[in-house]
Order: sequence, then C-alpha cells, then structure tokens
Amino acid sequence: MSRKLVIFFTLMLWGAMTLPLPKEANGQTPLTRAIVQQLRNIVRIVPKNQQGRPARLSEPLAPEDAVATGRASLAELRFNDGSLARIGEQAVFQFLPNTRNFRLNNGTVLLLIPPGRGSTRVRTPNAAAGIRGSALFVRYIPETQTTLVGALTDSNIEVSNQNASQRQGLQAGQLAVIVKDRIERVYEFDLRTFYETSDLVRGLNLTESGTKTNPDPAIAAVQAETTTAVRAQTPIPGEGAIENPAFVQMPPGSGSEPPSFNPNPEPSAPNPATVENPLQFAPPIEGGQVQRELQNTIQPPPPAPNPEP
Repeated sequence: MSRKLVIFFTLMLWGAMTLPLPKEANGQTPLTRAIVQQLRNIVRIVPKNQQGRPARLSEPLAPEDAVATGRASLAELRFNDGSLARIGEQAVFQFLPNTRNFRLNNGTVLLLIPPGRGSTRVRTPNAAAGIRGSALFVRYIPETQTTLVGALTDSNIEVSNQNASQRQGLQAGQLAVIVKDRIERVYEFDLRTFYETSDLVRGLNLTESGTKTNPDPAIAAVQAETTTAVRAQTPIPGEGAIENPAFVQMPPGSGSEPPSFNPNPEPSAPNPATVENPLQFAPPIEGGQVQRELQNTIQPPPPAPNPEP
C-alpha cells in the first residue's frame, strides 16, 4: 500500500460483532524459515545480534532476522508453510521462533496465509491482529502511534490493543484504527479500489479466478477467498465517502534509507481521558467527507472467572 493509495472509507458501527479466533488447532505449522523472493530498491537484512547488510534474492532468513526497507522499496518473503509477506517502503518486519507470530515495527505489510496453517498473529508496538488464514494488511505509523489493520477476507480476523483490554472482529472490507492504547474507529473500505491502487498486491491477481487461478496452490487458496470477498461487497458510493484520508498515510521520510531497528520497542503510552477524532485535525481531503459516525459500542473482554476453591 503506497503513500498515495486512493481508498474510500465510510465510518461504520463497530463492536456490534466480535469474532474471536478459534482455539489453536493441533496442526499448527510453526514458521521456521523464509526465502527472499522479490526485492525492489533498498532492502536490508538485520540478522539477530548482527549489523544490517543488503538483502539478496533467494537468501534464507531465520526467525528474528529483521527486514528493513527504504523509500520506494519492497521485499517479498515466502515462508516454509507457503505464506507470503510483501513488505512496503520504510518498514521493519520480522518473524519469531517456534511460533506463527510476526512483528511490524514500522511501515506496511501484506500477509497472504493459506487456510489450515493455524492461528497467526501480527504485533505492532501498540496493537495485535490474529488470523486463521487468508489475507490482511497491517500498517504502523510510529509518529502518531497508529496501527491500521485491514481485512481482505472473512477469516476470523480479530484486532486488539496493546494490553488486549479491547478486542474487535473484522470482516472483509473493514479497517480498524488503533491509536496509542485504544481501538479508535472501524471503517468500511472499498476492496475494489484497494486492489486497483495498492502496490503491495500488484501482480498477485487476488481478484481473479477460473482460468486465471494462481498456479501456486497456497496462493490460489487465498485467491479463492479474496475473490469471494470482492464479489460479495456492495460498492461504496463515492459521494459522502473519504478518499485517501490523511490519517492512513505514512509521513514523508527524511531520507531513502530504511528506518532504524529497535528489537525491543517501548509500549505505547496510555491515551488521555479525552480522545480526539483523528479526522478532526486531518488536512482537507479531496473526494468527500465522512458519510456517517455512529456511537462506539465496543466492549472490553469479560473478566476471567474466579478459580474454584
């Protein structure tokens, strides 16, 4: 998803439906290795406890090796379970040992996870997203401590804030905005516009099926679900929607080099008691305004039951 991505949003009710992830199945496939499958411009590998170096095509990555991208850069990783990660510009991304967990410290990542691999979790400094399979994108903007999670399929995607005191299920075409330690809003976004404008999905043919089914069986399984989601979504009318809102955009970087990598980022500070609408202070946006705003009804998770005596 590029800085100039054109995307349409309409503010919608959130919290009306929470879709918790099913319990992890015994068939969990841990992520043990990845291969660099595609590179564009400046991409660096930062091996665990070592200095960074330029990435090379087809080189293997081990858990906790970080991938850092510069401006107008991209890296594509393929994992041992068939999952694919496309890492956009100005990003820092890694996967953790003996788990199905990813960490995104900066920038944007698109994840395509074939169904049946087990529960996968993506963590940013202030939020987490869980998924049982298929497709989502995650963006973290450190300057505003904002995480965006966009669901591209109906695959039991759930987002939470940093301490998991708030949880929210997402369906295809829904995007959660987490600012500091709070889930602020959930929006509906136009899947067709996303696929037409996002650099991260270019060439993957995620909205085509039939004779154009991906020859890769793992990606074809994801393609079937992304295609279904696009066909099922009612198009969002341009009138009254937000086009390319400022709060989803990465700020301009100070140079072309990748951002610095901190393997142990500090958690986000608590939000103030009064939380401002992120749209209120955004620069003017061409293409319309928020269509409607509804009351926040999200609920915190229930308290744990008392232990039996």
